[in-house]
Amino acid sequence: MRFLGTGAGEGIPNPFCGCEFCENARKCGGKEIRMRSSFRVDEKLIIDIGADFFAQAARFGERFDTVEHVLYTHTHTDHFNFNMIWERSVRTSGKLPPLNVYFTEEAMDVIDEFFMNSRVTYGREAYTRPEDINFVRLKFGETKNICGYNVTPLRGEHSTSFEQNAANYLLEKNGKSLYYALDSGYFLDETFERLSGKRLDIFIGECTFPVIGKDFKPDLTGHMDINMCLKNLEKLYEINAVTESTKVYLTHIGPLATHEQLCRYFEGLKTPYKITAAYDGMII
Repeated sequence: MRFLGTGAGEGIPNPFCGCEFCENARKCGGKEIRMRSSFRVDEKLIIDIGADFFAQAARFGERFDTVEHVLYTHTHTDHFNFNMIWERSVRTSGKLPPLNVYFTEEAMDVIDEFFMNSRVTYGREAYTRPEDINFVRLKFGETKNICGYNVTPLRGEHSTSFEQNAANYLLEKNGKSLYYALDSGYFLDETFERLSGKRLDIFIGECTFPVIGKDFKPDLTGHMDINMCLKNLEKLYEINAVTESTKVYLTHIGPLATHEQLCRYFEGLKTPYKITAAYDGMII
């Protein structure tokens, strides 16, 4: 498993920003650089093909011709790059199986109302043939076997122009479980209820506003700051969704702290579980 990108919508550095954190990333490079969020589960499954997908492939020497399934969290453009649907067909290395792309309920309206009916995507018919791509609508709370994983989309507290809720994904296979929770504010009651007692092996959450030492109050954004993130984890621990053995990773990180600062901060916490700030290219 690999974090292809761990940044929020603006990335780090934001090309239009000269703040101390963006300048630090330009100067230091390495783990301070955060492209937009994407996560490779295995050779065949990816969560979100976002705005920096092609750059990520080049940066990490990744090939994605083996990918057959893409789970989309929602349709904000830092997570959903519709150009990849065309570019997959522009290749010379031979025939590939159809790419299965998954959206939840209202998110599929983007395909029906925008992608299939917009002048912006003129010529799409040549690249959306059934032998090239298969659009699949998922329902929140319903489990579907995808690429050997039992995949259950749960509602995140995050809306777009099309969706009331982003999708957070519970993946289960061979007695192991992973929960990928981007983008979301403090979890909904129904989500806590569904995760209760799960004893997750891996929890991947977001920390869009990593302001250290004060409350950012992100309540209306559908995202979390550090304080909300920690409260959310405390609740997950109370309901036995996160345990002492759960590996907790935070991603979707905005330019409000350096990677080094976040590492020091999380190392100093006395939580029963270890919290790790993920970085681009990190393998788990």
